[in-house]
Amino acid sequence: MRGSGDEEAVSLYLLAGLATAPQFMESFRGALHAILEREGFTVRTSQLLFPYGDWSRRAVPQLWEIGRDMRLAPGRIIGRSIGGRRAVDAIGAGWRPEPGKAGRIALIGHSGGGVAAVHAAWMLHDLLGGPPSPVVMIGSPRCRIPAAMRASTLFAYAGGAEGAAAGRRADGVSRLGTFGGWRRDKHAPGERRGVPIIGKHADYFREREPFINELGLTNLRLTLSVVWPWLRERI
Repeated sequence: MRGSGDEEAVSLYLLAGLATAPQFMESFRGALHAILEREGFTVRTSQLLFPYGDWSRRAVPQLWEIGRDMRLAPGRIIGRSIGGRRAVDAIGAGWRPEPGKAGRIALIGHSGGGVAAVHAAWMLHDLLGGPPSPVVMIGSPRCRIPAAMRASTLFAYAGGAEGAAAGRRADGVSRLGTFGGWRRDKHAPGERRGVPIIGKHADYFREREPFINELGLTNLRLTLSVVWPWLRERI
């Protein structure tokens, strides 16, 4: 193991988006947890969070909350983000991270959960100091990323190179919102990568036919192949 001290442990949080089924991201969480341990990392915890509620909550209030969070400027995230605050509260309910002893906290959000992940990471940075937590936005709508977090944020979307016709069709949610600025990308994440999955917005974590390509790779495996190498460099 790389270390057993609090300052060297990894805490992994996956944040779901709009009206998500309780087990929707469970296979992806389990796969990432297993990879971390296989690579020698000490995993303090790995959890699924639902910052806007799961499918048992009405969708309209969730849509309103996600839309409100998407529009927040970086300077208004702390104290104003609904999903970010709920995620931080959920993290604090499980353990009390202390400045200098929190280890690495990684946040991975799908759909609206990606917006909440950005906001939660910024709030944790404000509370704990140190380098910002790495954040992966998978099939997420666009929101403004604080400047100090841009290098530690990955935007992953279904399709090939961004701007290609196939990429635009594959996941319309990842084209919603804006990164800000007159070019609409002033506050964009440091990296944006396409994931060549079969399907669309709800299909990043599929493991069965028809979501297996001609090489025998599942959508979940393809998503992992984009997320894990990037994440490993930052934890």
